Amino acid sequence: MEKKVLIKFLNGTADAAERSKVMQWLEKDGSREKFDRLLLDRWKNVGEGEDDERDYEALLNKIHARILRPSRSIRPNPWVRYLRVAASALLLMASAYFLKQSAEYTEPVPVISERIIERSTSDGEKLQLTLPDDSKVTLNANSTLSFSSHYGLKERVVRLSGEAFFEVAKDPEKPFRVETDGHMTRALGTKFNTYARSGNFAVALTEGKVAVQGAQTAIELQPGELARSSGSTTISVGPFDMDQVIGWKENTLVFDRKPLTTILEDLERWYGVEMAVDPGLNVNRRVIGTFRNKNLNDVLTGLGFSLGFAFDIDNNTVTISKNRL
Repeated sequence: MEKKVLIKFLNGTADAAERSKVMQWLEKDGSREKFDRLLLDRWKNVGEGEDDERDYEALLNKIHARILRPSRSIRPNPWVRYLRVAASALLLMASAYFLKQSAEYTEPVPVISERIIERSTSDGEKLQLTLPDDSKVTLNANSTLSFSSHYGLKERVVRLSGEAFFEVAKDPEKPFRVETDGHMTRALGTKFNTYARSGNFAVALTEGKVAVQGAQTAIELQPGELARSSGSTTISVGPFDMDQVIGWKENTLVFDRKPLTTILEDLERWYGVEMAVDPGLNVNRRVIGTFRNKNLNDVLTGLGFSLGFAFDIDNNTVTISKNRL
C-alpha cells in the first residue's frame, strides 16, 4: 500500500476509491504492523520527547485493547473502528501541537525609534509649517524649530532658536510647550510670538493665555501683553505694538526708536544680504519708521534719506557709506 494513500486516509482527504483500497489492504496479513509504524512516524512528526513516546504507547495500547475487547452486541468491522480512533487521535495531537505553538508565539510589536525633526530658515527666508496636531508655525528668517518624531503622542514640545509665530491647536490634555535657552512657554490653544536670539528673549501674546517660565520667575500673560528678558533671570511684562512685534509675519517692518545698527542686522536676516558699513557712519542714531511690503532698495532709500547715507547693492552685498554732499 502506498504511504501517501494511507496518509490521505488518516487526514480524511482520500476519495472513495482510495478509501476502498485501504479497507481491502487492511484485511491482508502484516498490514496492521505497517499501519502501526506509519502512525508512530506521524506521531513523532507532531510531538517531541519521552513524554510523547509514553503517550503514544498508551494510545496504541488503548487502540489495540479496544479492537480486541469482546462485545455482546453486533459491531462493525474492527479495522474501521481502529482507523477512526487512530485518525481522531492524530487529529487531536496535531491540533494540540499547533495550539501550543500559537500560544507560545507572540506577534512582535514594531518599535519606531524616536528622531529629532528640524526645520530651518536662512537669511531672507520665511517658512510656514503645520505640525501633526494641526498647530501652525510661521518661522522667521535665520531661525530653527525642532521637535520629536513622536510629537503629539504623549506631549507637544518644540524647541526654538530665532523667531516664530505660533497658532496652537487646542488640546487641554497636552499643553503646547516652546523651549528656548533658559525659558519655556506653555500654552493650550492660543496665538503668540516668541523671540530668542543672542541671550534676548520675548513672548508676545495675541490670543488665549500662556505661562512663561524663566530660571527663577514664572508669569502668566494675557492677550496684548509681552514678556521680555535680556540676559538676566528677571522677566518684565508690558503692552506691545502688534505691527512692531509681529509685523514681520505680514512683511511689515516697524522701527520705533530702534538704533540703525540693530536695523541693519535685521535687514541682513530679512533680505538675506551682507552689510558693509562705513566706519565713519554713526550707526547709533535711532529710527522711527514703517515699511509695508517694501523691497530692500525702497527700505534703504527711505533710511538713507532720513539718516544721510548712501548705499550700493551688488548681488548679496550692500555697502553703506556716509553721504558726501
